[in-house]
Amino acid sequence: MDKLLAIILLALSTGIDNFAVSAAIGLGGVKATSRIRIALTIGIFETAMTITGLLLGNRLSVYLGTYTNWIGGLLLIGTGIYIIFNSQKKNAISKNKSRSKLTQQFITAMSLSIDNLIVGFSLGSQKIPITEAIIVISIISLSLSLIGMELGTRLSHKVEEYSEVISGLIIIGVGLAISFKIL
Repeated sequence: MDKLLAIILLALSTGIDNFAVSAAIGLGGVKATSRIRIALTIGIFETAMTITGLLLGNRLSVYLGTYTNWIGGLLLIGTGIYIIFNSQKKNAISKNKSRSKLTQQFITAMSLSIDNLIVGFSLGSQKIPITEAIIVISIISLSLSLIGMELGTRLSHKVEEYSEVISGLIIIGVGLAISFKIL
């Protein structure tokens, strides 16, 4: 049960940025078919990066031995700190008109999924059930993206502003819990 809780918390924390970006996209007005396409693009990248991280973490944990908790935990803590500091630098999402919408979607999805690589690595080093983690993270990522776009027109810019800080704090908390073998 503790491992499932860790998966859910990490999926929610990495999915909060999906929600925020999706809400920002929704603020600009997006057709229903575009919402699904954008959410699927984000979900596919998030899932692929998580799978890659899980497999790497699972394989490397054999070589890392008893240090996996500390390495996985420190990676999560570092990711959380990076997310918090990076969110403070951002003023707003910039729209580059010279790129196609599809290219923008791929760049957005890829940049959102970098943290999933590290989260996947940390989970994989803890011998988390890979299939379970993939399913939970995929469902939460896709759901938060769709909900964010759907509610984007009703949300203020403050949700976007604080969502990354909340995400970073949750990731740091889970990293500490893994480091000290609480989760």
